[in-house]
Amino acid sequence: MKWYAYLGYFFAGAFLANSVPHFVQGISGQEFRTPFGDPSSATVNVIWGFVNLIVGCSITTALGGLCCAFNRRTGITALGVLTMAIMLSCAFS
Repeated sequence: MKWYAYLGYFFAGAFLANSVPHFVQGISGQEFRTPFGDPSSATVNVIWGFVNLIVGCSITTALGGLCCAFNRRTGITALGVLTMAIMLSCAFS
C-alpha cells in the first residue's frame, strides 16, 4: 500500500469519528459546537455530521474500501477514529 493510502485511511477514520457526536447531538435536538458557530443548531449539527460521514465513507471507498478482518487498512482507520475521538473528548469537556 502506498504512503498516501495510509494517510487517506487515517483521515477517513477521523471524519467518521467526527460525524458521530454531531449527528447524535443533532438528532437529539441539542445545540453543539461546529465550525459554523458556538453553539450551532441541531439542524446544522445533523448536516455537519452527515457531511463528515459522507466524506469518511467516500475516502474509504476511493481507497479500496475496508474489510471486517483486521489488517493495515482497518488498523489505520481505527487509529484515525481513536485520534479524533480523543481530540473531541478533550475539546468538548
